[in-house]
Amino acid sequence: MSHTVPSRRRVLRCWTDAGSVSVEAAVLVPVVLVVGLLVIAGARLASAQQAVDNAATAAARAASLARTEAAAQHEGTVVAGERLAREGITCEMVSVSVDTDGLAVGHAGLVRATVTCRVPLHDLALPASGGSPTVRGSFTSPIDPYRGLG
Repeated sequence: MSHTVPSRRRVLRCWTDAGSVSVEAAVLVPVVLVVGLLVIAGARLASAQQAVDNAATAAARAASLARTEAAAQHEGTVVAGERLAREGITCEMVSVSVDTDGLAVGHAGLVRATVTCRVPLHDLALPASGGSPTVRGSFTSPIDPYRGLG
């Protein structure tokens, strides 16, 4: 009686790429989304900085044409708000400061306007976005000594 030993089959396991696309997507999609949101946040901040600089320039120019300090404060604040609204910038908080030292009819001087805007980024849902960064712009305009004469 002969006894035969069953032959062992060699089982070769081939690793395939099946399922790797899902893993790649699970890893890459969140990274691409975060990078895209960072680009949007950067663009929003750059746009806000440009608008705040423009608003400060317009506010200083308007204040330099006023005859009194109260009128300069009022005109500078109104013009800065109008300029920000026209440029479509949304700020959580806007502050306009007009420094009118030396504002007197018949005398040369300078008016300095500073506009501060807190830019909201919380709607982007960035991890650790830092809340709402503040952008600030200033501009100094010469006072026309002859603006109230005549």
